[in-house]
This record gives sequence, C-alpha cells and structure tokens, in this order.
Amino acid sequence: MSMNFICIKWGDKYSPDYVNNLYRMVEKNYMKPFTFTCYTDDTEGLECDTHPIPDDGVLHPDHWFGKEGYCWDRAKFLVFNSHEWLGYEGKWCYFDLDVIIQNNIDDIDKLAEKPRIAHSKWQNPSQIHERLFIDMRGTFYNSSMMLWNGGQCKHIYHDVLINDEMVFKTFYKGSDNYHYWRQRDFWSNIPFDWIYSYNRGMTYPDDIEPKTYRPDAKICVFNTDLTPDPKAKSQIKLEDLEDQIMMTLWEGE
Repeated sequence: MSMNFICIKWGDKYSPDYVNNLYRMVEKNYMKPFTFTCYTDDTEGLECDTHPIPDDGVLHPDHWFGKEGYCWDRAKFLVFNSHEWLGYEGKWCYFDLDVIIQNNIDDIDKLAEKPRIAHSKWQNPSQIHERLFIDMRGTFYNSSMMLWNGGQCKHIYHDVLINDEMVFKTFYKGSDNYHYWRQRDFWSNIPFDWIYSYNRGMTYPDDIEPKTYRPDAKICVFNTDLTPDPKAKSQIKLEDLEDQIMMTLWEGE
C-alpha cells in the first residue's frame, strides 16, 4: 500500500516551484511506492497530481482569506479528510511547502502507524510558557509535517466543521495552537532528531545556532514564528535562502 504525500497551494504566496521541488525531494528521498497530491486553486506549472481545494463552506480560502482574526492557515484542516477527498487507502504525510527534505525518509511509513506532529523543541520553553495562557498562543507543535494512518484524523476535520466559530475565534493565531490545546492527547511527536528549524536551531538550549545546515537531520523547516528574541527580525524565508547546500537540496538535486 502506497504512502500518500499531500500539500496545499492557494493564492500567489508560493510559486509552482515550491510544489514541484517538494515533489522531487519526496521522489529522491522516499524509495517506496507513493502518491503525491497537491490541493490547489491553480494547477498551472505544477508537475504532480492535483486536486481542487474542497469547498465545504467553511475551510476553503474563499470563505475567510484576508479577514481579521481568521486563523490564517485553516485550510490545513482539510487534509484530515483526504481519505474521502482522494479515495486513497494507507498512510498520510502532510508537508508545508517551505520545507526541505535532506535525507532518506523510508521509515516514515512506520512512524505513520499513529498520528504524529513535529515538536518545536528548538524553542525556549520559558518564552513559550510566558505566552501559554495568553489567548492560547503558546504551542510546542509545528504542523509543517504531520503523519497519520487512514482516517485517524477525521475527527479533527469534523470537530472544526461543527465548532468552526469557536475554533477560529479561539485559535485565530493558527492551527498549531489548535493542535496543542485541543488535540494534545491525540498527537505523538515525530522523532526529535528528524526535524530542525533553519531559523531557530534544533534543540534548546544545546543546539540553537540559526541558519546552520545540519546534515544528519531529515527535514528542515523554515518557520518564522514570533519570539521575544530580537533575532526574529533576521529570520530567513525559504525564497530568500542563499546557502548553496540548502538550495541544492531544495531543488531536489
């Protein structure tokens, strides 16, 4: 049974290169049968299988994008019903578009036996704790990568649909906060040594040198989350990357 990789592209924030490069990185680093599908509102320039962003009246960007206090990444919740949208069986891996796959990820199918999410272990816990009870903005989760099996996550999709007003008003800062505060007992962590943040490091406080390539890790994320640290102003987005090693990896070469 194939591993099913999915991503989302809507609007013009990300060019087709982001999707195509992600597809090539999966193709290079996953040696088993797989599917790769991008949910999108514009298929032009995409080299992978695509599916229209499902319009269920709540989560499609047309219903909320640009509105104040709208939980900016709510379309991510759509992926948890992918077994219905796409009709595939098996295990699932969601990636944000601004990630780099650095090494072989064949073991991902074993990890996906149960639902897993990235843990942002690079963050200073004291800074997170300062924000934890302020509008539920603090979170140790990072949804740049999520894994699950079959319909394990369908309850998340339905919870958001049924309680949409409460969910988006409470977790307006993003879906990571929803997962941490409302689904914390459901998720397990993706192994800590798999993922690091290009802008924040790998593990606080021992390995937090920013903008540093870590060759043994499998996934690099380019989160630019807010932090009291003034260095946040110099965080790098993937499109601004100048590190040649990282650029070569991102292009799937």
